[in-house]
Amino acid sequence: MPDLKPFEELSADHLRLILETAHIGIWELDIASGHASRNSHHDTIFGFDEPLEEWTYDKFIEHIVPEQRQWVHDRQQAAIQAGGVWSFECAIRTARGDKRWISAAGRPLIAEDGKVTKLIGHVIDITDTKRNEDRLTLLTDELNHRVRNMLAVIRSIVRLSSRKAQDIGSFAKALEGRVEALSRSHRLLVSDASETLAPSAILEGEFAAFPNLEERVSIEIIDESPLTGAVGQGLALVFHELTTNALKYGALSEEDGRVAVRIDREGDQMNIQWRETGGPPVRPAADAGFGSKLISDAIGSKGHVELRFADHGVECDISLPAD
Repeated sequence: MPDLKPFEELSADHLRLILETAHIGIWELDIASGHASRNSHHDTIFGFDEPLEEWTYDKFIEHIVPEQRQWVHDRQQAAIQAGGVWSFECAIRTARGDKRWISAAGRPLIAEDGKVTKLIGHVIDITDTKRNEDRLTLLTDELNHRVRNMLAVIRSIVRLSSRKAQDIGSFAKALEGRVEALSRSHRLLVSDASETLAPSAILEGEFAAFPNLEERVSIEIIDESPLTGAVGQGLALVFHELTTNALKYGALSEEDGRVAVRIDREGDQMNIQWRETGGPPVRPAADAGFGSKLISDAIGSKGHVELRFADHGVECDISLPAD
């Protein structure tokens, strides 16, 4: 017959394997003395390379961040009084000074006289889980912010597009182009590329939407850095307006026309120069252009745009906050 281990011995092996592979610290706290016995991984969780000779409840409390110490202690006292489970999550400072998060739970051992004499339990490092939760919360908050901002931008697009539209067809065409510019900036925003929402990437995406412009536009990058979502989306719309106007009325409406863009950074400010040459004479519109209105709506007081109609072609200077 096969040599089978007793079930009790097999269960002990399984328990040992679980504790080692799951990195679970186990402990047993004597209520009267405050001293605790525990396994080696318990001390590792608290940042010790080697197990300590002694571990106490007071030592444990010292590792908890100050603002949560009383809360954890009160929960322990309540568990002892009620003979219930002591369960909590809290932040700690390890022996190395790192901030980590733990999840712990203990249950009481009750003597014959009905008093709680010991607590036995476990502790787990949940730092990665908490960081992922914090990241998810941050991303959710950022998504909500971007959605609110996007709705405000779309309202501006609809309002400003309707002002200049001569009929429903021209309104629909203008609106479609501006929404597509937003879509291009959004694709950059959610990509993994390091240049996400950099001014040059936004501009290249805009030019790529129109065929045969590669030889007629130049982008000189002195220095740049990625922009925030709201600022980048606002800039995408301004680039879209400058490009479509250049194609309709400005330098890009004639074969010899050219557009040169220079991007530089000075401290916490990004400076972008748009220069058109070789096109027909241009005149300012009767009302303020879409770009200046849009950048005000989408970016608020953080950005500024100046549009000029020089003899040789349109000039636009844009300043934006840089990260």
